[in-house]
Amino acid sequence: MMSTTCVPSESMFLLCRSAAPQAVLAVCLVAITPAFFGANADAGVIFNEAFDGDMSDDRFAPTLLSLGQGLNTLTGTFGISPTPDMPDLDYITITVPEGFVLDQFIVAGANVGGAFSFVGIEAGTMVTIPWDWSSVNSPLLGWAHFGSGTVGLDILPDLGNAPGAVGFDGALGAGTYALWIMELNTSRDYSYAFDLHLTAVPTPGAVALVSIALAMGGLGRRRRRRRLFVFFAESHGRLDQSVSQR
Repeated sequence: MMSTTCVPSESMFLLCRSAAPQAVLAVCLVAITPAFFGANADAGVIFNEAFDGDMSDDRFAPTLLSLGQGLNTLTGTFGISPTPDMPDLDYITITVPEGFVLDQFIVAGANVGGAFSFVGIEAGTMVTIPWDWSSVNSPLLGWAHFGSGTVGLDILPDLGNAPGAVGFDGALGAGTYALWIMELNTSRDYSYAFDLHLTAVPTPGAVALVSIALAMGGLGRRRRRRRLFVFFAESHGRLDQSVSQR
């Protein structure tokens, strides 16, 4: 029986050498699982202003937060502003790691002033427009209103289809995004919570490796069928020769 040696390289790729094709499929597919689903990422993070400090109110220098696999919970307060004649603004820059997508933006909690509050998202490290931007057209990727009626709902599709925004379809890929969360009622403090969900996706190189492994597995099956055919053909020939000699 031929032996299989699978050697992981620094880039998580594998060299399967001196290997029987059937062993490639059984061994190498298991070994490349981390590469197929992206680099290992930390578990989802939890950021709560009550314990982690106030989120930035400066759109040019948002609070930095690198998201992890699974649910990432952001909990904060807004309403009473430290600056007169301005709402309490929260700006957070989130990073979606390579090999992952942001596929859910769930309103986990909402105690807002009035019917709804506002959340916007822009590609990059900052929000480039002021809080009192008056035009419906903007450089935001998307925006949405949220309140008690949206608790438990995924508003990512609403963000992607917001009027006047750049817009997007489906999940957001790896990269950096700036969040803008705002409540216009400054009479008292209100609160919000969002669950941002990350899912691992196959990396292009790993997809190619899987395709090669599957192809080699198919080649192994064809070779086995050919060997069986030759074996039976030779056996049948010997049997016929034995009968004719009798």
